[in-house]
Amino acid sequence: MKVNKIPAEERIIFPLDVSSSEEAFFWIERLNPFVGIFKIGLELFTSEGPKVIEKVRKKTDKKIFLDLKLNDIPNTISRTIKIISELGVDWVTIHVLAGASALKKASECAYNNLKLIGVTVLTSLDKADLLELGFNAELARDPKELVFRLAFLAYFSGCDGVVCSAKEVGKIKENFPELITVVPGIKLSEELGRVDDQLRTATPYEAILSGADYLVIGRPIREAEFPEKICEEIIFQIKKALEEKND
Repeated sequence: MKVNKIPAEERIIFPLDVSSSEEAFFWIERLNPFVGIFKIGLELFTSEGPKVIEKVRKKTDKKIFLDLKLNDIPNTISRTIKIISELGVDWVTIHVLAGASALKKASECAYNNLKLIGVTVLTSLDKADLLELGFNAELARDPKELVFRLAFLAYFSGCDGVVCSAKEVGKIKENFPELITVVPGIKLSEELGRVDDQLRTATPYEAILSGADYLVIGRPIREAEFPEKICEEIIFQIKKALEEKND
């Protein structure tokens, strides 16, 4: 299915940011009708190991996104991707900063329809963080340029998509429309002023309108009194943005 034809609810990625499969099952059963992808991150994967993927697969027919943010030398990356290809996940993340050689190796070694999603610049980082990390002032001043350069590298190294914020997604989509764009840092309107570890944020409506294909949305759903109602509101915003884009 082409990305632009994907239904609104299937564009929502819910992170299973819990430490046990029992907790994960609770959210899968509750949210299965409202989301398209369940994301397994470092916490759950470290707690339960690879076996958790099979457990999750038995509970849902939705896509599974393994978010390990791999970052290592090319040979280690390639061997790891071969193993992940056998686990039955649909997507896996790899840091673009691992370099072109590692990305190309990963692309060559992936099979079983595993899609590689390149992580550009974490949404928890801002200009000051980038300067502190040693990026030159020009790139640190405008994270959009740095993210675009990394997306360019990901695309020409064989990645299927990238993770970026809503602030950068527009330029990426303009230049690489076939690249899957995964956008975290999603908040509801009333949460935008709340201080947490997500700095480059947007609402679901803003992100989709800017060019995002998929939205990673955890806390706004998980911390809500009625998570299903929040999912319905997010789906409404996504549909509204898609309708405007198609006008």
